[in-house]
Amino acid sequence: MRRDLEAALARDLARHGLSVSDFEVLARLGQAPGGEMRARDLATAIGWDKARLSKHVTRMAGRGLVERREAADDGRGQIVALTAQAEQVAATAAPNHVAAVRRYFFDLIEPDELDVLERVMARINARAAGA
Repeated sequence: MRRDLEAALARDLARHGLSVSDFEVLARLGQAPGGEMRARDLATAIGWDKARLSKHVTRMAGRGLVERREAADDGRGQIVALTAQAEQVAATAAPNHVAAVRRYFFDLIEPDELDVLERVMARINARAAGA
């Protein structure tokens, strides 16, 4: 089920020229003040290691979606920022992604099923957090 849902969401994002990973980066940066974050903070927020983020940001920068620059307060740190192109892509992709999540998942849940789902998900999350 998870793979099928992820594949459906990936197909929808691909129509906007984005991967699920691209969307994760754009969404996090879009929530950050000024549309930018320190690379290490972005990696932590997404749950990626620094190497994975670095490679992915390099690919996204090559496509004009993000830019990198040195952190003004620390010559060792890097800032990753949205570009105007990324903001345009995200402005279209984000509402469509939300609609897709609703269509593939939430619209299928009846109101009387929601309470049960919330309780089950809470137990799963609690067990996973304690693992």
